[in-house]
Amino acid sequence: MDLSNIYSLRNNFTVIGLTGQIGSGCSEVAEQLSKGFNKEDFKDPFKIGFDYKNKEFKHNSYRKYRIIYNYAAINFKSYTQINYKDVLVLFLLKKSFDQFIMFLNSEKLENAFSGLFEKLKSNGGEPNFKIEMSELLPLKEEFNELSEKFNKIDIPSNDLYDFYFKGKFQSFCKKFLGALKKNSRIKRNKLLKIISINLRMSGEPYEFSEPLADKAFTIVELINDIIKSHRKFIRKLFEERRIDEDRTQIVIDDLRNPIEIMFFRQRFAAFYTLAVNRKEDSRRNALSNKYSTPDTKEIREEFWEEEYKGGKNDEFFKANISACIQQADIHISFLSEEEVDEENQKQEKQISDSKNTKKAEKDNTTPFFSWRMQLLKYVSLIGQPGLIPPSPEERCMQMAYTAKHNSGCISRHVGAAITDENYSIKAVGWNTTPEGLVPCVLRCAQDLINPQITSDEKAFTPYEYEYVNEDEYKPENEPKFRNELILKFEKQIEQNEENLKGRNVCFCFKDIRNSYSKEGKNQVHTRSLHAEENAFLQIAKYGGMGIENGKLFTTASPCELCAKKAYQLGIKVIYYIDPYPGISDAHILSAGNKPIKPRLFNGAIGKAYHWLYDPIIPYKDEMTLLLGNNFKDYATKQRKKADDYKKDIIKKDEKIKELELKIQQLENPK
Repeated sequence: MDLSNIYSLRNNFTVIGLTGQIGSGCSEVAEQLSKGFNKEDFKDPFKIGFDYKNKEFKHNSYRKYRIIYNYAAINFKSYTQINYKDVLVLFLLKKSFDQFIMFLNSEKLENAFSGLFEKLKSNGGEPNFKIEMSELLPLKEEFNELSEKFNKIDIPSNDLYDFYFKGKFQSFCKKFLGALKKNSRIKRNKLLKIISINLRMSGEPYEFSEPLADKAFTIVELINDIIKSHRKFIRKLFEERRIDEDRTQIVIDDLRNPIEIMFFRQRFAAFYTLAVNRKEDSRRNALSNKYSTPDTKEIREEFWEEEYKGGKNDEFFKANISACIQQADIHISFLSEEEVDEENQKQEKQISDSKNTKKAEKDNTTPFFSWRMQLLKYVSLIGQPGLIPPSPEERCMQMAYTAKHNSGCISRHVGAAITDENYSIKAVGWNTTPEGLVPCVLRCAQDLINPQITSDEKAFTPYEYEYVNEDEYKPENEPKFRNELILKFEKQIEQNEENLKGRNVCFCFKDIRNSYSKEGKNQVHTRSLHAEENAFLQIAKYGGMGIENGKLFTTASPCELCAKKAYQLGIKVIYYIDPYPGISDAHILSAGNKPIKPRLFNGAIGKAYHWLYDPIIPYKDEMTLLLGNNFKDYATKQRKKADDYKKDIIKKDEKIKELELKIQQLENPK
């Protein structure tokens, strides 16, 4: 039996949104998805993981890869690529070429670039867009021609599909975006970033204004229209029997705003955010050839950090790659085949060397796989959930990911899980206050502003209750905490009651304390334990076993304080998702005679973990339907045989009675 129809809903419509830092490898992943499967790009499982001497695969992971490889060779079809930068160009085409040039010359744009122009100038760059405008001038006629055509299109429609995918638009984008980076790649990227911020704030590419919540989805709504037009076009071809499959597979390269990821996640059940992560040294090396003067290392680092960290808490309209990575469904560690070979050889050598010592080292850590091999796995699981079971790393990180939702912190949720060397979970933790203290998310600022109204005194500390009367308050002195809280929250709550719509008004103690303290920014004032710290303390608190040579899984990556604790407890490998600012690796993890191996996590977590690993039909039943085999046990066969004998006897008895009746009729005729 062909089961294609059962899987058609999964295979006929899929959208993958890529996210990651600049230089992480998103473009390479998008390109591979657009190519589909070919043997030149993907290593044969027998060539990389089979031990011909012992006639076995070196690790179960290679057996899984063999299954994936064979499935993908038939089922991995090419994806259609939508580039985020190209969609921004569509918004520019809604206006004229002259309006774009006016924007490049505008004072508002110059102000938005602020100190960047000066830094570029000091390194031989131009503090304006004169070079870019001279490069753009030959494109004016083509720009206006495309602009006129685009503004006549009904959205979404087949015309939009033809315009975006079939006509001159794609080649125009290459020339247009190429002209904008003629003097400086960072300048071009900064310009596109400003345009995208304007669109999320006001819905207009050239308008600098106060943010409007209803404009936050301006860009992704147009991407959604392009996806719809693609779907309509494919369905039409399928209905006309010009193609064999009604399949729409889209990859978006790349998303950098968490609100936009949320839009697609709410819109499509078959949407997956795929984060491409890369080690810092490898990422910087990959970017080194793409940048030259005036884009110095200092300028590049500042811009990348700005995009990675995002804006302030209320600046939802800005890029925030760190938040996007945290929200991702699937994580790919961007490793080349050369890097994989090097890492696996190190791992094998370490085990081999330990066998020659008194204490042989056991290491069942999963071997490394290249980014293409990782990608193949998740593309296959999207089409055939439950094709293989999850890796032990995915299983443990899923525990950490689930644990993070218990966090009482209102700024960031982090989860951690600790295992022994065999991936057996020994403790989980999340960032929250010590037991007995009320988490920030459950406290209400109004209770501290007007303590006489409620009696929830235990939620706050004596330090927070301390208050200075207005007649005793002096600006030159450090204000007390409650004074500052009242100043920042009392009037704001009254004025925005309608916007709050019943939400609890909680606050971050650390932010308020650091805002007025002469100490400045101080992480020590946080009320919460770190997730890793909490997990370590669970083991100590409840008398758990030691975790030497164990593994730590964290949905962020450990700070210096937690790294030191992990080192002291003898942790051997730390799996992490998102690099946390600090010097943990260089200063602690890689030092001494018992270094810890930090390892970028790759795998599916969150809802995707269930979506990819829950089979639609039990695999045994699927094989029965596909092959037509139906195995029955011996007892069942014997029971059936006995039932057949009984039926046979009953039939014979009935025949005997029938014959006896005929004999009687012959002997006694009327």
